[in-house]
Amino acid sequence: MKILQLHNHYGSNSGESTVLDLHKKMLERMGHEVIQYSRSSVELETMRFGKTRAFFSGLYNPASMRGLRKLLNRNRPDVVHVHNLYPFVSPSVLPVIKNAAVPIVMTVHNYRLVCPNGLFYNRNGVCEACAGGREWNCVLNNCEESLPKSLGYAVRNAWARVRGYYARNVDAFLCLTDFQMSKLVDNGIPAEKCHILPNFMGEESAGANERRFSEGRPVFLFIGRLNYQKGVDVLLEAARRCSGISFRLAGSVDTSFLDTEALPDNVKWLGVIGEEEKKQALGSARALLFTSRSYEGFPMVFLEAMQQNLMVIAPDFAGYPEIIRDGTNGLLFRQGDVADLEAVITSIANDDQRAETYGRHGYEIFMNEYSCEVWYREYMAIVSQIARTS
Repeated sequence: MKILQLHNHYGSNSGESTVLDLHKKMLERMGHEVIQYSRSSVELETMRFGKTRAFFSGLYNPASMRGLRKLLNRNRPDVVHVHNLYPFVSPSVLPVIKNAAVPIVMTVHNYRLVCPNGLFYNRNGVCEACAGGREWNCVLNNCEESLPKSLGYAVRNAWARVRGYYARNVDAFLCLTDFQMSKLVDNGIPAEKCHILPNFMGEESAGANERRFSEGRPVFLFIGRLNYQKGVDVLLEAARRCSGISFRLAGSVDTSFLDTEALPDNVKWLGVIGEEEKKQALGSARALLFTSRSYEGFPMVFLEAMQQNLMVIAPDFAGYPEIIRDGTNGLLFRQGDVADLEAVITSIANDDQRAETYGRHGYEIFMNEYSCEVWYREYMAIVSQIARTS
């Protein structure tokens, strides 16, 4: 099968680009030919009138339409797989693909089909004010903390919705969780076009070996951007109350939010770490802490932990309980509740047997539900079905 991937890379490394590469490698390993049509938001830095051009291309981009039409005619793909189209690829290419009688699948990485900034989150917290075709709220709330940017995001979302670019042209929406799918269906995406297809990872890991904890204070690990949206303030307050427990933070820092020189004595910032350092940190931790205040699609760090037989502590909302099953492969706490997070951490801090059991169950869930073989089988079933009916 010949598969054409469409993606507009962000200005910095992103989980979406990681997933795109995983898809490509997996499909090629299974004998498929993968072609890519991509742009990058890095182009904004050198492009004359880049922001203005990005706004208009997000609505309608004749250059992308012409380029994609030529690519379709030359390569004749069996399916087009969409990841991100903003701002330069543009959703205006979707009717071009449809008119060429090529089926379209789309991985729904975030909530951008409903929410202009894709997060259902702004500086005031979780926000669904734009749902139901009320994109003007992105401007009223200035969700991007820049009125021109908020206006641009609102207009391009409203334009895509009114034109039916996604709902009319995409044959299969690949949602990461049931929670995410419910948000799409509630906002006009046909339920019969929605499928649950979570993220996956390769299977190189510690395998089903038992996790053994070292002597000394237990270590709880956080990996991600250190900012308010990620709930790092909740984590730090819980850490202050757990003085006999060690905490490690890895990731870039929002310096307007956090001073890494003023962390509690039992908290250490590891900086931005590479893949090998990440594996070592995951391998020596008692649990991975995830404290986000927002609806994240499907955090890849969950799979990285499960791959290493490591239990996860996560909030009890959005799609997280679908992945981290309370009392099976981890523990849940009430989102934003410091006292509840403290109680969950202390309950597992010195219980080696329970932590090992949760980690082992996590690896089993990973292998049964989130391995590359499982993803490939389910992906091909969806793609084959829409290819037959298109």
